[in-house]
Amino acid sequence: MKSGSAISRRTAGLGIAAASLLATQGGAVAQDFPNRAITIVCPFGPGTAIDIIGRQLAQHMTGTLGQSVIVDNRPGATGNIATDYVAKSSPNGYTIYITSTSIIVNQFVGAPASSLSKDFEPVAISGTLPYAVLVPTSLPAQNLQELVALAKARPGKLNYAGYVGGVPQFLGEMLNRTANVNIVMVPYKSTTDAANDFVTDRIQVLFTPVPSGLPFQASKQGRIIAVTGGKRATILPDVPTMREAGFPDLTVEVGYFFLAPAGTPKPIVEKLSSAIIEGLHDPKVWAALAAQGVEKKEGGPEETRAYLADELRKWEAIVKQSAAAAK
Repeated sequence: MKSGSAISRRTAGLGIAAASLLATQGGAVAQDFPNRAITIVCPFGPGTAIDIIGRQLAQHMTGTLGQSVIVDNRPGATGNIATDYVAKSSPNGYTIYITSTSIIVNQFVGAPASSLSKDFEPVAISGTLPYAVLVPTSLPAQNLQELVALAKARPGKLNYAGYVGGVPQFLGEMLNRTANVNIVMVPYKSTTDAANDFVTDRIQVLFTPVPSGLPFQASKQGRIIAVTGGKRATILPDVPTMREAGFPDLTVEVGYFFLAPAGTPKPIVEKLSSAIIEGLHDPKVWAALAAQGVEKKEGGPEETRAYLADELRKWEAIVKQSAAAAK
């Protein structure tokens, strides 16, 4: 009869052998990967910042990995259609997800079918983008302090554009709470509808990603009075941050990052991550992203895991605070 210690040693040995076999098999799979086209699923339509990032990196990854890398736009349900599609895809590295802070917010609004922390493997971080605070040029507010003063003088008379459960909604609510003002959200189904009302002065405040705000400023239809990033936007060096304007709690950036379905072998995840980060280091790729207002931020699987966990905690608190304030 074998002793308990002998059995324990044999069990431990089998565990080590199994782990070694899996590592060897994973390495072999990674060596063979990829041997066909890779699809990057994008939760929003063509021409959006996330789509542009995905396409720029897909083109570079095609050269790096030796196989076609294509972008598949699957908009709808504020991104949940794409999220669920990738979560249910085979964990083999051939279907990956480029996603953003908007999808993180979705985790706490409604009833999402997929969990970003449980149904995905973090792959890489691919930049950030601050929001711009935009007002019509007809509005007598040259900066954020003047906008707040105007809102206090006209309680409930100024409007901002948002959509339920989206980042702009929460930015507006956070500004109202911290500045003790009442700027009223007007809900929109599309940014195009909001833009039309902004240029006709039906909307006085527009929270929009920096690249979407630049055309309004260039055409003198709007004025960017602040950005929500942790530092000034590289593309708008003269525009102060919300922190500089006296509202540090409104430091919000849209992060862009890649995920793979849960269970994707680690060697494949690392190979995809390396290809993405290599693309971010390409001067031509980065010039195209910088032109869109994207700020540099990169990281591999572990950095992405930590970033995702931090952002999930942050947005859970923001959404809960918003819900409590609404009661």
